Amino acid sequence: GCEYLKSLALMGVGCGGGKVTVTDMDRIEISNLNRQFLFRQSDVGHSKSLAASRAAKAMNKDLTIESMEVRVGPDTEDVFDDPFWDSLHCIVNALDNIQARLYVDSRCVWFGKPLLESGTLGTKANMQVVLPKLTQSYGDSQDPPEESIPLCTVKHFPNAIEHTIEWSREAFEQMFVEAPREGNSFLGDPATYLQKLPSTGSGTAQLQRLKSIKHMMEKRSGPFQSCVDYAVLEFQEKFHDSIAQLLYTFPLDHVTSEGTKFWSGPKRPPAPIKFDASDKLHMDFIMAAANLYAATLGMPQNRDHAQLASMAAAVQVQEFKPKEMKIKVDDKDTTGEGCMDDDEIVRHMTSEMSEKVKSLKSKADLQPAEFEKDDDSNFHIQFIAAAANLRARNYKIPEADFHKVKMTAGKIIPAIATTTAMITGLVSAELLKVVKLESRKVEDFKDAFVSLALPLWVLSEPLPPVKTVSKEHDPIVMGPVKARPEGFTSWDKIECNLGDATLQEFLDFLTEEMSVEVMIMSSGNACLYNAYVPAHKKRLKEKITSIWETITKQQLSPKKSYLTLEVSASDLDDGQDVVIPTVKFQFR
Repeated sequence: GCEYLKSLALMGVGCGGGKVTVTDMDRIEISNLNRQFLFRQSDVGHSKSLAASRAAKAMNKDLTIESMEVRVGPDTEDVFDDPFWDSLHCIVNALDNIQARLYVDSRCVWFGKPLLESGTLGTKANMQVVLPKLTQSYGDSQDPPEESIPLCTVKHFPNAIEHTIEWSREAFEQMFVEAPREGNSFLGDPATYLQKLPSTGSGTAQLQRLKSIKHMMEKRSGPFQSCVDYAVLEFQEKFHDSIAQLLYTFPLDHVTSEGTKFWSGPKRPPAPIKFDASDKLHMDFIMAAANLYAATLGMPQNRDHAQLASMAAAVQVQEFKPKEMKIKVDDKDTTGEGCMDDDEIVRHMTSEMSEKVKSLKSKADLQPAEFEKDDDSNFHIQFIAAAANLRARNYKIPEADFHKVKMTAGKIIPAIATTTAMITGLVSAELLKVVKLESRKVEDFKDAFVSLALPLWVLSEPLPPVKTVSKEHDPIVMGPVKARPEGFTSWDKIECNLGDATLQEFLDFLTEEMSVEVMIMSSGNACLYNAYVPAHKKRLKEKITSIWETITKQQLSPKKSYLTLEVSASDLDDGQDVVIPTVKFQFR
């Protein structure tokens, strides 16, 4: 985004009666400073769009620019409304996620606006030119979604350092974000909290929640030793007891019902770790966990390694006693996980804590952590790195250095200034064509894929839009499907200017215009009409806007003038399924 603004300012875009509108709801972080050249140290914590616009304006005083701090999405269409999109000549994306890209692309397709889409990843970069009716849209062709790591793999059967980093990131959230929030809920109204607890989650999850709250209530005014106790006990639970329990449930010689070894393939047999205060990695975990716990309780921190090692070595831990537990080995298993005895322990602990409610002394609320990857002194990344590497030791997985953990846990996308500047230059060249060419032809434009590491430069003519054609056999409907009109694309839409019409008037319009009978009509995720549901017949006399407001439980904005309607229909003559373009229902 900064490279684009710099380029636009130096090219003179928005300097001769036009205007550049830039929006970004994010704030500048320290990690942003090494990726571009518009932000400075003094800008950290301030709005990205405002700071970048100010810097671009300093490069060219004639630049007319409007800075906004509003995200672009379905929930902000009252801000980015029809007149806004209609006023644009071209849209240039500088987005970091697919969902936002798809939304902006859908708006450009709907309003028939050119879009210049691009992205970078380290030394790689790509650029796509989207021209109304001439090229594919971004949504016509996209990369497959990233595969998520199965929950059971993260929880019990990791085989890569990425698995243990994700596990430790979740542990941070549970221990220092969610647990303090639960504690605050308890402090706010202990009796009501305990009364509602039995109806939330499994007994094992409730027990962990109650133990955490009880420990915080008891240690709020204790010495720092209580924070070290907490850290050592968490170490024992996470890297010894839970692993020993897993091996008790599934011994090393365990065989599945199919007769194969349970611990084989990607399932690595783990080994418990006994706490050793002389081990640096062990103490990294204790140092981080104890100080994070102290921050939660509002206590002074202690960063003396020797003192903490002495305190940690003195902590007594209970001998592990295995339980009869249900452990899920597959995400498809919908049954619960945990120990049946935990339900009884929860009931006993709830009763015990209820008795202590009256004796609780009022004190400041607990302070949940707010994850910040760029401050190496706050123990956030140190905790995650230590926990991830300890769990890696459990499973004999090669450990990761601090920076690898920071990039993965902080979801830092590699960005190189050279790559960013290069792809911005290519996009700027295409922008000049969009603005200057009176008659746009596909052969005048170029998409690009570049890898500076190889180096590889591929410039190609944009692909034509994907056409919807009739099929003799459609795998979804299990039969022939007609396209009407034949070969329509995502750029095409049916204009319906009936005003605030009833459902029956709309159905009659489509029958007359397209020779189809509407079977199902929806708007987004809301089904407004289904011919197969007898109760929907009474909606025929209602106005479509009224049906929409009733189904979605929302009020149509005064700025909204149309509804986007998707229709499933059948041929009026032979009853075959028919695919038609999206309908723009203009009710104002």
